[in-house]
Amino acid sequence: MAEDRSPADLAAWMRHEHQAQIELAKVLREHLANPPQVGRGAWLDSLRSGFERFFAHLRRNFKAQETGGYLTTLVELRPTLSKQVEQLRGEHAELLRMAGRIQAELAEVGETDRLQSADLTARILRFVAIVTQHDQRENMLTLFVFNEDIGAGD
Repeated sequence: MAEDRSPADLAAWMRHEHQAQIELAKVLREHLANPPQVGRGAWLDSLRSGFERFFAHLRRNFKAQETGGYLTTLVELRPTLSKQVEQLRGEHAELLRMAGRIQAELAEVGETDRLQSADLTARILRFVAIVTQHDQRENMLTLFVFNEDIGAGD
């Protein structure tokens, strides 16, 4: 739990999670960059698998942030940022709903559904970009809180 972690341990956990998310997003983007013209069934299966790994990472990461006390720790250190932290929590729920819809559509798309496949490709790329932006906002808020707490200007 985040309450039991030192700031250094929390920072290490965040770096690890951030790096894992970057790697999973990179794998998805690379996969989406080269859809085959034939034999799309195996490509779609790989896409489903890759997206499931990304989605599972998000679920696990968001749950750890919320139940592990990480977001609560930010508010405890800087109560004036509670509105921003609540907004991030709300984004977690939105992002998980978006990912769930994409995953459901991925399960239904067939090898010959070229237009639906192209639409899903664009939506996945946009979703990954939205998650990246969320992560950046979260990281900036965290850096602000811990820099203020540590007194980085001293």
